[in-house]
Formats: sequence, structure tokens, C-alpha cells
Amino acid sequence: MSALTFNDAFYWGADIFVAIIFALYLTQNIEGGTATHVGIIYAIYRISRALFALPFGRFFDKHKGYVDETWALILSGLIVGSSYIGLFFATELWQVYVAMIVVGIGHAMNIGSWTVLFYNNMRKDQRGKVVGAYQTIMQIVYGLSAALAGFAGDRFGFEWIILIAGIATILSGIAPFTIKSLLKK
Repeated sequence: MSALTFNDAFYWGADIFVAIIFALYLTQNIEGGTATHVGIIYAIYRISRALFALPFGRFFDKHKGYVDETWALILSGLIVGSSYIGLFFATELWQVYVAMIVVGIGHAMNIGSWTVLFYNNMRKDQRGKVVGAYQTIMQIVYGLSAALAGFAGDRFGFEWIILIAGIATILSGIAPFTIKSLLKK
């Protein structure tokens, strides 16, 4: 469970980095970026995430064992991290739109696979304790990520926060390699 928590902390902690500064990044770094574009982009991100959630869920159900979910976590980190790194280099609105659609797809893949792995590999008599410990860790990570993103964004620039988030998201894909017991099942 610790490898999955580590994966989630890096993956979603990096996402908080992006969420905190995204509107400022878009309006200050992308020509023509407005609050309207921020809203539309987030709507499209959510819709792409919604459209891919069920197909990923069906895929994970269709393939027995946990190898597909484990590889999906790794692939999701690469997809979303690469998209964030792409945002670092983006200069036009269409590039941001495309990147956030891809992020939505990657997030759907991550949530589906991670949830299957996490909840199917804990002892039933310890679910409350494990989920409580997980939530404690994640809320601390989210809080620290939010504060750090704001501070670092002001200090270094919003595009650098997105680059750092991309690297952290890719690094989150390392943790699933340590879950040998899941790969054997």
C-alpha cells in the first residue's frame, strides 16, 4: 500500500501544483488566454476524463490480475507528465487545449487503475485504518503542494511550476515498479 500511496502523492501532488497556478499560467503566458479559456479548458478536461473512465474500467475488468492496472499507473504518469512538460513549451491556446484533453485521458486511466489496485489489495479488517492513513498523508501532500506551488510560482514563474509538475508526475510512475506482488498476481 505504501508504493501506491507514494505513487498517488507524487501524481496528485503534482496535479495540485498545476491546478493552483493554471489560470495565471494561461492568462499570463499564453497569447489570448483568458478566464473564459480556463473555464472551457477545464470543462473539456473533465469531459475527456469522463468519456474515458468507463472504457478504462471495462478494460481493467476484462483482464484478470493486476498487471494491466500496474502498467496503466506507469503509463498514466508518462502521459500526464509529458503533457505537463508540453505545456511548459506551449505558446498557443490550441496546444493547451490538446494537452488538457490528454491529461483528462491520463487521469481517467490513473483513477481507474489505482482504485482497483488499492482497494483490492488491502485486508478487509484494516480498510478504515488504511484509508484513514492514506487520507492523512494525501491531505498533507495537497496542502504542502498548494502552498509550495503558490510560492514557487511567484518566485520562478508559472511555466516552471508546470515543468516541475510534469517531472514529478513522470517520477510517480516509478513506484509501481516496486509492487512485485501485484505483478505476480
